[in-house]
Amino acid sequence: MRGKIILVNGGIVLILSLITFFLLRTSLQTAVADPKFLRGELTRTLGAAEARLTLDALLAERWLDRQAALDNVVSVFEGGTPDARADAATATANRLRDQAVAGGEFTKIAPSLVLFVDREGVGMGRNGSELMRGDQFAQVYPDLKEALATGHTGSALWANEQRQEQFLASYAPVRNKANEIVGALVLGTGLNDERLTLLADESSRHKIALRVGGRTIAVGGGRTDAFTQGEVVAAADRAQVGKVTQVASAFAGQFIGTIGLSSFPGAVLVGAVPVSLIASIDAVLWPVFAVALLGLFLVVTGGFLLGNYISRPIAEIEEGLLLIINGQQDLRFDLEHDELGGLTSRINSLLNSLLGVKEGEEET
Repeated sequence: MRGKIILVNGGIVLILSLITFFLLRTSLQTAVADPKFLRGELTRTLGAAEARLTLDALLAERWLDRQAALDNVVSVFEGGTPDARADAATATANRLRDQAVAGGEFTKIAPSLVLFVDREGVGMGRNGSELMRGDQFAQVYPDLKEALATGHTGSALWANEQRQEQFLASYAPVRNKANEIVGALVLGTGLNDERLTLLADESSRHKIALRVGGRTIAVGGGRTDAFTQGEVVAAADRAQVGKVTQVASAFAGQFIGTIGLSSFPGAVLVGAVPVSLIASIDAVLWPVFAVALLGLFLVVTGGFLLGNYISRPIAEIEEGLLLIINGQQDLRFDLEHDELGGLTSRINSLLNSLLGVKEGEEET
């Protein structure tokens, strides 16, 4: 009996476990590889990364605008000789950079460049070194030239391979006491793999790449060969501003999309979302089999306990009946059992009736 109880209940547990596994596996495969869901995930990834870049630029512009109005910044442009102005620019740039780091405005990405340029967009001095003095920034970066002409703050992605510069650059015009624009204050934070990885972690932890001027300048969330595929590069070159465009083919198990950045003309973000958002569905569903094993253990344990609860009194009744058949006619059953106690009472009454013994005269 124990074996039958264990076999039946164990079979039920196994069948239900297998049905649960295959139903969940099918449902998860559909859910994690659904094209609409993947497109939404890609849109959220690229949108969040663009929003973060834009926010970083706006925060830098606001900080620069406050600094540009300070007397010690304005005084840099009032030095007597070019060398004096250059030395003052470097010294003030060093103080501003230290102030930016200590003040907590740039907690995750510390500024790597604080630069003074004059009214014509020529470099006066930067933090940390005497480099960039005399460089024609307005010619290299027209957006800075426009800011000097209009008097507005602004930001741009400076990615110049010849100059080996990769910055998210923000700038604010500096005015003298007569409210005339005398130059600009520029702040740059690095555009590198570390910066893109931070953006990826904050958005969705998927892989992203930043392309400026037709070349990939940084990759975040890990390298993938998908970003170098010709079809992906061509799609990035055709990227539309503010609209996520899916690449027709998937590469290396990646769902690829591009978006042109509205805040930074000419810049494109490329995102890669795994075709399956779960590396191994079977690995996720292994607890189903763990529960099945636990269920079988409980079935075996319960089968032994239940089998013993029923088998032992039945064996006792069977043994007693054999003794009665073999001549021990005064034997009666005294069995306390919830299910079989009533049966033994009826057997005792039957034996008394067959043997002509009055109730209460038998011996047990």
